[in-house]
Amino acid sequence: MTAVLPPLLVSLANRELGAPAGTAAWGWTAVAGLLLGVAAGPPLGALADARGWRVRLLGIFAFLGAGATIALALALPVSWRWGAVLYVVAATGFASANIFYDALLPALGPREQWDELSARGYSYGYLGGGVALAIAGGLVVRMGERGLPWAFVVAGAWWAVFTVPVVTAVREPAPEHRGRVWAQLAATFRAARRRPVLWRFLLAYWLYNDGIGTIIKMAAAYGAELGIPMSHMLGALLATQLVGVPATLAFGAIGRRWGPRRGIAIALGGYIAITFLGFAMREAWHFWVLAGLVGVVQGGAQALSRSLFARLVPRGREAELFSFYDLSGRFAGVIGPALFALATMLTGSARSGVLVVLVTFVGGLWLLRTVPDDPGSQPGI
Repeated sequence: MTAVLPPLLVSLANRELGAPAGTAAWGWTAVAGLLLGVAAGPPLGALADARGWRVRLLGIFAFLGAGATIALALALPVSWRWGAVLYVVAATGFASANIFYDALLPALGPREQWDELSARGYSYGYLGGGVALAIAGGLVVRMGERGLPWAFVVAGAWWAVFTVPVVTAVREPAPEHRGRVWAQLAATFRAARRRPVLWRFLLAYWLYNDGIGTIIKMAAAYGAELGIPMSHMLGALLATQLVGVPATLAFGAIGRRWGPRRGIAIALGGYIAITFLGFAMREAWHFWVLAGLVGVVQGGAQALSRSLFARLVPRGREAELFSFYDLSGRFAGVIGPALFALATMLTGSARSGVLVVLVTFVGGLWLLRTVPDDPGSQPGI
C-alpha cells in the first residue's frame, strides 16, 4: 500500500489526466480512505467494551481489509478508479481493526511494561512488514508489471494469515461496564471531560501524526513525481522496515528510562530534520537516506504515543477511547494529504507539499510539552 500502489495509481491517473494530476488524485484517495468509518469508530468502540468484542471486531475488519487488498490484483492496472475504491475499503479495514488492537495493550501486562510492549509490537510489525515487502517487491522487480497483481495478493494474504493468531490466541478482557452502547458512549464522554490532559495529548497527537501519516502515504508518490525508479523506492522502503526493528526497540527503552513524552519529542525532532531534507531531495540516493532516517524515528513515535495514551484511559473503556485516538489519527491523515495535494495542484510541484508537513510537527511538539510524563500522578486525571 505504501510502496507499490501510490506510484502505480499516480502513473495510471497521469496517463489519463496528465501530470501532476496523479499525485493529487492519490492525495484525495488517501483522504477518502481515512474519512470512511470516522463516525462509526466511537460507537464500535463502545460496542466492543460493552460486549467484550474487541478481538471479534478486530478480526472482522482485518479480514475485510485483507480481502480488499487481494482484490486490487484484479482492479489494477485495468482501472485506477477501481483501485482507489478498493484502497479506501482496505484502509478503512486497517484503521478500524487497529482501534481494537490498540485497546488490547493495557490488558497485556502491568503499566510499567506498556512502553516496551508497545515498542515490541511495532518492532515485530516492522520485521514482518519488511519480509512481506521483500517478497512483494521481489516479484515486482523480477516480473515487472506482471508482478504487480501478485504483490497485492502477497500483502493481503500475509495480513489475513497473521490475523489468525490474534483472533484465536489473544484473551478478550472481561467487560467492566456492561450496558447499552449509546448510554455507555455518553458516560465515556462525561468521564473523558474530567481528563483535560487526555484532550491536550489528542490535539498534539492529531498534529504530529498528521505529518507522520502524510509522509507514509505520500512518500512513494512524491518519489515517483521526482522520477525516482520503482526499484529504488522499494529498496529504500524495505530499508525503512529493517532499520525500524532495532530503532523502535531502542525507543521502548528510552520510554522506560526517561518517559514516553521525551521519547516522542526526540522522534519529532528527527521528523523536522527529515522534512527539510525531503524538500531538498533530488537524487535516488537521497530517497534512501530519508527512508533510513524515517525508519529510525517512525516506530518510536507511534509506539510511545500508544503507550502514553494508554496511561490516560479509564480502565474498561479502552476500545471507546482508543477509537478517539484512532479518530484523531484519521482526521490528521485527512488534512495532511489534502494540504499536500492542494499545494501540489496550486503550484504544479510536489515539493511545495513537503513544507506543509513541517507545521504539523512543530505544532505537535509545542503542545506535547503540556502533557506530563506520568499523567496518572497529575490532579484531575
